[in-house]
Amino acid sequence: MLRIHRLFTVIFVTLLATAPAFASDVGGLASYPEIFGTHETYSREIDRFYKWTGMLQRWSTARHGAGAPCAPGQSERCVPREWQRIVDLLRPLDIKAKLQAVNALINRYPYIPSETNWHEENYWETPFEFLTRSGQCQDYAITKFMLLRAAGVDNDLLRVVVLHDARLNLDHAVVVAYVAGEALLLDNQIPDVVPVDSVPLYQPYYSINESGWWLHTPNPLRITSASLR
Repeated sequence: MLRIHRLFTVIFVTLLATAPAFASDVGGLASYPEIFGTHETYSREIDRFYKWTGMLQRWSTARHGAGAPCAPGQSERCVPREWQRIVDLLRPLDIKAKLQAVNALINRYPYIPSETNWHEENYWETPFEFLTRSGQCQDYAITKFMLLRAAGVDNDLLRVVVLHDARLNLDHAVVVAYVAGEALLLDNQIPDVVPVDSVPLYQPYYSINESGWWLHTPNPLRITSASLR
């Protein structure tokens, strides 16, 4: 879980207040289902998400600067052997099997807060950092996302979703993948890959991938329908 509920609430309110100015791009994945019963507004401008873009920059440097697989005890400027093992395992599988395998394999890693690993509240790890140190919820999500990308899953089929878990009253991050028009959830708190609709108490702030992001707001049609019951 993200131990930064107040921070994500501030980010969400800021995005909501300024959405007409910068989230007005018409595009994204209009043919895909809107997730968690929300209305989605798409934008290509991801620069303001500095935790995500900073991780992407460090991830690019790590991938291009890494040499051979890490030797025993080595952790810098090398490819974790587990990374290559998982990528090789995932590549020949169909997409649903890839999702199930990566979710199960990465969920085996222990949860370790950012404060313990990095002495800061909300550090977003690269996959190599996660495989070396473990991490917290956004780090599970990032690692699953990037392993699936390395295994051939298209960026447009994947998102990292930052949300509020109403059951636990904490913020959280997960991966959503789209398969045959269905949104599927990869979550470090749930052992299986499940349909997004099966987790009704998740309330997303935003979702993001390598090329754009989506602001999530309550769906007026869903609210109206519920009020008529």
